[in-house]
Amino acid sequence: MKKALEEILGDFYEHGIQGDVRKRSTSILEKAHSVSVVTGMRRTGKTYLTYQRMQELLDTGIPLEQIVHVSFDDERLKNMKVDDLHLVNDLHAAFFPEAARQKCWYFLDELQNIDGWELYARRLLDSPQIQLCLTGSSSRLLSSEISTQLRGRSLETELFPLSFAEMLTYNGIFEQLPSPPYSSRMVGQLKNSMSHYLEEGGFPDVQGTSSRIRIQMLQGYVQAVLYRDVLERHEVASIQALQYTLNYLMYNYARKVSTRAISGALKFNGVSSNRESIGDYLRFFKEAYLVYPVSLRTESQTIRNANPDKYYMVDTGLIRAMQPRNDVERGWLLENLVFLALRRNFQKIEYFNCKGGGEIDFYITDRLTHEERLVQVCWEMVDKATIKRELSTMKAAMDETGIQDATLVTWDDEERMEEGVRIVPVWKWALEEAKR
Repeated sequence: MKKALEEILGDFYEHGIQGDVRKRSTSILEKAHSVSVVTGMRRTGKTYLTYQRMQELLDTGIPLEQIVHVSFDDERLKNMKVDDLHLVNDLHAAFFPEAARQKCWYFLDELQNIDGWELYARRLLDSPQIQLCLTGSSSRLLSSEISTQLRGRSLETELFPLSFAEMLTYNGIFEQLPSPPYSSRMVGQLKNSMSHYLEEGGFPDVQGTSSRIRIQMLQGYVQAVLYRDVLERHEVASIQALQYTLNYLMYNYARKVSTRAISGALKFNGVSSNRESIGDYLRFFKEAYLVYPVSLRTESQTIRNANPDKYYMVDTGLIRAMQPRNDVERGWLLENLVFLALRRNFQKIEYFNCKGGGEIDFYITDRLTHEERLVQVCWEMVDKATIKRELSTMKAAMDETGIQDATLVTWDDEERMEEGVRIVPVWKWALEEAKR
């Protein structure tokens, strides 16, 4: 194990930080005597975000010798035990004895793969000479047990695939985000870019690839979650039931999903699985940041538990890669995109049922300011019946909740106000949301 770690650290110091790191709008939260935790699904760019932070350190005069980077996802470390973790410190000190006596920044990727890692992280955190950053694709990094071990001294940064705004600059479509007033040419570019973004998604490595390569890569990401983040980490009663649960989520995203419904579908297809196991499978996919559940807005925990959650996928391009194209579902795809834009902004998101019927897609509460707003999603507002239905639902929700900040996001309807509801095309709304 010592030899493997020596090779890994030696490679890092020989080659340094990769030179093609593109800056993300997300930054790692860092504070003395606290551990920075970067989480998110595989391939969202967590490692590159740490490279971004390393480059910032180098730019301020911190030498590379005071930076330690190890990925515990490296196959050379698959048999590593918690008792071996001290080798990271020992080898760094052997490489650079003078630098090891200075303040050092430790960037440890997928450390949670090592059973008992929490105590090692605690020792690093208690050292006044070490600033610790952990990255991982499992929410086990944030479990209540770990929070106790680290005494609540953790700052989380959750990383998603590129937002629409990030994608524009990442791909060089715009050097800087455009601001209103928008020229007709600019509007055309933004609409076209949003069309591509809805279909292709925001995973960094698939940007600019052909459709065939993109689909293969995205399907590979899902398989990595299934096998490496679920099967290798959890006891699974039935692999067939697990796979079916994932397929069910893929085909019913942005809709209500219950263990009862999945269990019934499994039984219909001749697969046996109890609801408790299905509930575990849903939790496993959530812990791997593949899906995000949204619960009913209510003050009663009993009522909330009795109503199914709606599930959203981490990326719309991933959805398109996993199932045949179906234009009938484009409204749900748009709703998934809107959810992700809201979720990136550290907001509490619920759905809301009106007393007289009708549902609001998103009841949003800002976790910092506690301001509330309503967001509804509708692909198009062309016929009078659709307009009347959506506006009446929004108006009823506004009256019941007292919330006056209400937005109806569509694919292409020009911005306007009707009955106190703002109607805005998604490309414009997404740019506004990115600037919040």
